[in-house]
Amino acid sequence: MKTVTEAGGNPCPPIVVGVGIGGTMEVAPALAKKALTRKVGEPHPDPQYAELEKELLEKINRLGIGPQGLGGRVTALAVHIETYPTHIATMPVAVNLNCHAARHAEAEL
Repeated sequence: MKTVTEAGGNPCPPIVVGVGIGGTMEVAPALAKKALTRKVGEPHPDPQYAELEKELLEKINRLGIGPQGLGGRVTALAVHIETYPTHIATMPVAVNLNCHAARHAEAEL
């Protein structure tokens, strides 16, 4: 929530939010980037994380940042979480924001 609030309109909302949880501090940002490659709105296969994605998306959209930061109900199109095992004492978390313009096409090579 803090990352999205501080970014405001800078990442050209509506955005996709990638969250990486676990591994090491080097792994968590890679997980956050990987999360952005999931099809928009495709829920996490683990119901616990799928529910967290839904909850975060609702809270982010209630911030009122809106498209291009001009205010409105749609600040994010999706929140995607990727996880990796880690020791609870060193739980790294990384957040990556993706502009919606990067998500308009897909191709299979």
